[in-house]
Amino acid sequence: MLLINPTYRDYGGILKRYTPLSLPMSIGYLAGQMLSQGYDVRIYDEELRRIDESNIEDLIRGLPKPYVFGISILTSQASRAYELSVFLKSRYPDSIVIVGGYHPTALPEEALSFDTIDFVVRGEGERTIVVLYDAIRNRNKDFSNINGISFRVNGEVKHMSDMPLITDLDTIPEFPYYLYTDLIKRVESERKYEWGFIISSRGCPYKCTYCSQRTMTGATYRYNSIGRILKELDILINQLGAKQIYFFDDNMTVNRKRVTELCGAIYNSKLWEKCRFSMQTRADNFHKDIVPKLKSAGFEAVGIGMEVGSDRLATLIQKGQTVRQQLEAVKLAKAHDMDVHLFMMFGFPTETSRDRYEAFKMVKKLNPTLVKFNNLMPLPGTPIYQSLIDSGRMNIKGYWENFTSTLSELGVSFTKRQPLPYVPETTSEWELIRDIIRYNFLVFVRLDVIFDFFKSKLGAGMLKLDSDWSKHPREYYYLFKIGTKILMNFLVVMLPLWVTEPIMQLLIPRLQKRIPEENRTVFLPRSWSKEYRNK
Repeated sequence: MLLINPTYRDYGGILKRYTPLSLPMSIGYLAGQMLSQGYDVRIYDEELRRIDESNIEDLIRGLPKPYVFGISILTSQASRAYELSVFLKSRYPDSIVIVGGYHPTALPEEALSFDTIDFVVRGEGERTIVVLYDAIRNRNKDFSNINGISFRVNGEVKHMSDMPLITDLDTIPEFPYYLYTDLIKRVESERKYEWGFIISSRGCPYKCTYCSQRTMTGATYRYNSIGRILKELDILINQLGAKQIYFFDDNMTVNRKRVTELCGAIYNSKLWEKCRFSMQTRADNFHKDIVPKLKSAGFEAVGIGMEVGSDRLATLIQKGQTVRQQLEAVKLAKAHDMDVHLFMMFGFPTETSRDRYEAFKMVKKLNPTLVKFNNLMPLPGTPIYQSLIDSGRMNIKGYWENFTSTLSELGVSFTKRQPLPYVPETTSEWELIRDIIRYNFLVFVRLDVIFDFFKSKLGAGMLKLDSDWSKHPREYYYLFKIGTKILMNFLVVMLPLWVTEPIMQLLIPRLQKRIPEENRTVFLPRSWSKEYRNK
């Protein structure tokens, strides 16, 4: 079986040359499960190189027929995934194509509208994929007894019952990092992986309306044992040479006791002497009593999804915490000399340019190590998607081709950029694009970030030059080319809105305009509180 991570556009956009790749971990977990059952399975990441006529034969050579392809899909990858299924089926008509991940879990009918896709695996796929693959290899004709899948029968889509979530994460085989080292050796690519990623828990028990995690895991929260985590850290540090490891958990500090025990074990193992750690969490889960323990175990940075800068918007998106809690968490981290990474999101319903400016001022005053302002993407399966789909302000291009960060198109001409997936009635599309890019520039362009970059250090900017870059003349060319494009973007977004908006509306007629207040109809989910509606 060949498991594929597709890509519609290169990770890092204009800065992809200097953006280390994170591991596509979903296909790794699936591969580990398949290997534990004795199946021949391989992985492939299109971030390294696209699959096409020139390399597909090498990727499947030696695999049993009929070939079985598994494609893991996020919403931003859907267009490429569907395109890839057409390519694979046209070349190998008797092959079986299986898709899974967040997007087809939310929209299985969409995936199965392609006759080049045979099965959808919904939810966590480790157990389902093994049962399904075994049935395919045994030439089964009836798949109605397999939980967690959707498929077609006589042209009608059938949805089998959900597969129960895996209660004990330690039953999932160890993550096969070696598959990625082998992949790097086989693929001719200038891009390399940053090895320092680990997932030690799954799920988050909160109800943020924009988060797609609940599509996969509901409101559950599960985590690996301390011994299992230490074993994976040992592999990353002592075998793969990781110097920085990011705990990629959705919300690492939900369980205080678990965090305390983990920090004590990492401290006693001395792993913190060889590597530094970072993680992401919620402000209201960043408790005073666990922060010193995190720091002593080598956790140097914490990422917090602040998202908004006002309690009004926090209530609207059911964040479940106040701005004051966010500020206290940042101060707590700084008091313990931890770096703070804040993740902001612009473009929520009822949001105005003033809201974004106030959020920027607040963040600027906090002076975190890193800030990213992203645009809202109402992902299928989320409450906010359900409420906005009929608002008239959503714009789904093709098969979700524009469901990506505004920053990923930083070097693209403004007239050629993808439309934003959603623009609130209280702002114009250009104003929202301008605010996102402008505020990112104003917090990102700092001397420490620039110095880290040219010193080949993966610092707050999450960009990295090769250590010997100065010896290669072509790097000067790339740096000049990229720098020129960024400078042009910077100059445009720093001009007053009254100058740029009429010009952009003339150059790009498709840009959505703000709706006059007397004509606005705000779409809010029924689940949102009466208290907010009354406001």
